[in-house]
Amino acid sequence: MFSFDSVLSALAITDVFAVLAIAILLSGAAMLLLADNVTAFLQKNRMYEVLGLFILLIVGVVLLGEAGQAAAHATHDDTLALRFFGYEVIPMSKTTFYFAVVVLFVVEIVQSRYRRKLDVERRELAARR
Repeated sequence: MFSFDSVLSALAITDVFAVLAIAILLSGAAMLLLADNVTAFLQKNRMYEVLGLFILLIVGVVLLGEAGQAAAHATHDDTLALRFFGYEVIPMSKTTFYFAVVVLFVVEIVQSRYRRKLDVERRELAARR
C-alpha cells in the first residue's frame, strides 16, 4: 500500500521517469526491510494500530474533500463539487490536518505513559498485599 502511495506522490511531483522508478524501488525495499520490525512493534503496542487507522481515515476525508474541488475546478463544472446534505465540502487546510495528527500522537503518548504509571502502581500495591 505504501509503495503505491509513493508512486502516486512521485507522479504528482515529477515527470522524470528515473525519479518515479527510484521512488518505487526505495519504497518497496523499505517495506521489505521494515515489515518485521513494524509488525513486532504493533503487536507490542496495539494502540498505535488504532491510531494509524484513524490517521488513514482522516487522510481519506481530506482526499475526498480535495477531489471534489479539484474535479469541479478542472472541468469548470460546479456540480462535480462534493456536497453533503446540500452543503459543499470545503477542503481541509494542510495546517489543520497536520495539527490534528500531532494532537493525536501527543494524546496517545501521554495516555500510554499514564497507563504505564498506573500499571506500576497497581503492581506495587499488589506486591504489598
